Amino acid sequence: MRWLAVVGMLWATQGVAQVTNYEADGNLESTHEVGCVALSELSNAYSPADLAGGVIRCFKDDQDDRAFEMVVTMQLRTAFDTLRVEDTTAHQAGQVMMLEIQHATGEAFGPRMQEAVARFGDSGSPKHSALCAQMADFGPPTHSPRYMVQHGMTAFTGREGDGLLDDFDPAESWEMLLEEYLQCE
Repeated sequence: MRWLAVVGMLWATQGVAQVTNYEADGNLESTHEVGCVALSELSNAYSPADLAGGVIRCFKDDQDDRAFEMVVTMQLRTAFDTLRVEDTTAHQAGQVMMLEIQHATGEAFGPRMQEAVARFGDSGSPKHSALCAQMADFGPPTHSPRYMVQHGMTAFTGREGDGLLDDFDPAESWEMLLEEYLQCE
């Protein structure tokens, strides 16, 4: 799934410059292989990096509605991790994973996901309400945010501890995300 080249070429006005991309061990790393499964079959232990693989699998299996639900779950869990991971340079991990998904699925991803969004409906629709109920039942994620911690600069410059904020409240943060981010009632 990794589409970033270790060494790429950048064409500049005065010639070719060599660019090196460094990645820390564990950067955006998936630790569970998630297939194209129903939302109710997802584990709270699946990180956004794990879910990204499921999104790709669903898309390739023409299960666009499931792919969309997994994207929403992936993004919600990514938002949860941005609240608990201290290094703000690591918070772009979700955006990079979405770019990787788009790269792996091709140009059809955007239009097909827009169609899935239309079928899903707005806030308060039956599908939205079911998603909210499922996320509330899951409760705060239990996955390791290592995929994100290792995406940030402190993976290279050094840090003390696990990279998480000491005063993070998982239950309070999850409730806030369900209300404000996912717009659940």
